[in-house]
Amino acid sequence: MGTLARDIHPALHSHRFMVGRDPHGRWVVSDELGMVGGIFADKDSAVRFALTESDHMPGAVFCAPCEITLNLGPTSGNDNAGRH
Repeated sequence: MGTLARDIHPALHSHRFMVGRDPHGRWVVSDELGMVGGIFADKDSAVRFALTESDHMPGAVFCAPCEITLNLGPTSGNDNAGRH
């Protein structure tokens, strides 16, 4: 993933964007309020979008583990993610 990987930091605090896959295997980005995000062709595009939207702020982008699926919607709470 090149230089993008260096810009992603684990969620030590609250993150603004979550990047992961939806139940259909598509790459999705969702912000904490469910106001900004989308479906992307690949992970690099999803991460690039989230980094740009967050002004490359450290900790603002979190990539969900593979076993978690995301739906477009708010990232806070447990309503947006489910396990396979």
